[in-house]
Amino acid sequence: MHRWDEVCEFLETLPETRRDPEADGEGVRVRGKVIAFPARNERSRPEGYSAEELFVVIRIDLQERAYLVQQWPGLFFVTPHYRTYPGVITRLASVPEEQLEELLLDAWRLVAPKRLVKEWEQSQPR
Repeated sequence: MHRWDEVCEFLETLPETRRDPEADGEGVRVRGKVIAFPARNERSRPEGYSAEELFVVIRIDLQERAYLVQQWPGLFFVTPHYRTYPGVITRLASVPEEQLEELLLDAWRLVAPKRLVKEWEQSQPR
């Protein structure tokens, strides 16, 4: 999963998750709450990387973000602009697919209504 479209396709398999029409599909939301969006401007991109490399901002708990940034400094970032925002900047081309899927699923669980999360989890095979 190394393209924004692939991230969107994965997220859109989750209930009530859609690309943001107000942002020309440049973000994914569940019931109006942001799950992830591409890091396209200078405030949301780490310094020193090519403009062609894709980074994605994924919603996350701030403690979990601190752990990821410390453990994998070449994969996860925080720029000054996002210091207080509950999101982590993720280097899409380098993050292992399984880890990315787990982060995206956790982001959905974080912002989706609790009842929706519970219903979805109960419908999943064990």
